[in-house]
Amino acid sequence: MIARLVVRRLFFLIFVLIGLSVITFVLSRVVAGDPARVIAGPRASRAQVERIRELRGFDDPLPVQYVAYVRDLARLDFGESAATKNPVREDLGRYLPATLELAFYAFLLSTVLGVPMGVLSASRRDTAVDHLSRVVAITGLAVPVFWLALMAQFLFYGKLGWLPDGERLPFGTDPPRTITSLYTVDALLTGEWETLRIAARHLLLPTVTLAYGSLAVVSRMVRSGMLEVLNQDYIRTARAKGLIQRRVIVRHALKNALMPTVTTLGLQIGLLLSGAFLVEIVFSWPGIGRYAVTAIEKIDYNATMATTLVIALIFVGVNLLVDILYLFLDPRISYE
Repeated sequence: MIARLVVRRLFFLIFVLIGLSVITFVLSRVVAGDPARVIAGPRASRAQVERIRELRGFDDPLPVQYVAYVRDLARLDFGESAATKNPVREDLGRYLPATLELAFYAFLLSTVLGVPMGVLSASRRDTAVDHLSRVVAITGLAVPVFWLALMAQFLFYGKLGWLPDGERLPFGTDPPRTITSLYTVDALLTGEWETLRIAARHLLLPTVTLAYGSLAVVSRMVRSGMLEVLNQDYIRTARAKGLIQRRVIVRHALKNALMPTVTTLGLQIGLLLSGAFLVEIVFSWPGIGRYAVTAIEKIDYNATMATTLVIALIFVGVNLLVDILYLFLDPRISYE
């Protein structure tokens, strides 16, 4: 069943990518700005601009341009960035790992803290624990991530001086030997403990900032699912048999309560990636979000379309993993 599900989703992924490529291509051609002028630079003459337009095929009909664009995508050739003058594929290889590292730790933090918080809030309803969880959830959902990032940076870097203001590593510090391009993982694998300490310290503030909103959503979803499950007949039966509260919650209630939460966790990946755009700008984090914002500001079509497709591919892949996880959580589910 799992193999059939994966094959089916990969088949539909082709149509998703085609749709995304059409949308990004059309939008890049209808927004204001001349890509040939951007590539040539502000000091280029009209003849130079026209020469670039002819060489890059910008004067061809849109269907011809789109076919050429898809042909390049099939070779994983995203073109050259007008902003950095580097191949976009090289830029993505440089900036994407930073965003993945930040989003992974934010996701891990929001899950590790959010699930127990939701369980405690539901099992101790209307107590101080429940009220504290509600305050965390309300503030996490209400406070804009960019404002929270600015305030966190102002307090912990500007006033207290406890944490660095941003960047993955301080200026002049060499990164660990590249294995995965994730600094903390590479430093751990190569035994560079001082680099690991520095990288983790730089990760702490942006990670907590990014994870806070996701933590609120996860904790409330777990609480809602737990409250619904705790009122079921089989839970009352388990309690009537004399099982202790902890065993009833962990072995009988939590697994069924996690079903809607798994969907929420999958959606949080998209939320974290979108929030990473703002967090990376505030903390000068050299990730794909900051790269995409710069590309949009400078009308860098190739970089903008590439980042859109990459983020969409990650989001679709995460949803595929969620569907597979459903099969393990509840064998009754079928995707026939």
